[in-house]
Amino acid sequence: MEYRNKSIIKLEGGFSIELTDFVLEHRGSYEQLPLYEVTDGRIIAIAFVDNPAIRSNAVADDSENLIIGAVMIPDQKIFRNIGPNGTEACHWYFTAETIKKLKDTFDGTVKLGH
Repeated sequence: MEYRNKSIIKLEGGFSIELTDFVLEHRGSYEQLPLYEVTDGRIIAIAFVDNPAIRSNAVADDSENLIIGAVMIPDQKIFRNIGPNGTEACHWYFTAETIKKLKDTFDGTVKLGH
């Protein structure tokens, strides 16, 4: 990727959400593990982490003091170690509609790491 602005820096890390009150609905399997669609919940924070679950790193614009990157990607399968009944190796995903709904629950809390 070519950047026109020399102040753009590729970062080693990206964004992750902290989600509470989530609702998971079983949608089959993915990579031989249970697959759940997140249909509801509340975002209590967005964190900058070394290894984002969405596998998408952020970039920084040094001249504007901005960090830019994806927080959630519709329909992307994300490995998680918690299912509807507690500890469970599985995958989650969010639809575009659910992401729009969850966006409205975010109160602006940002963290470095979880």
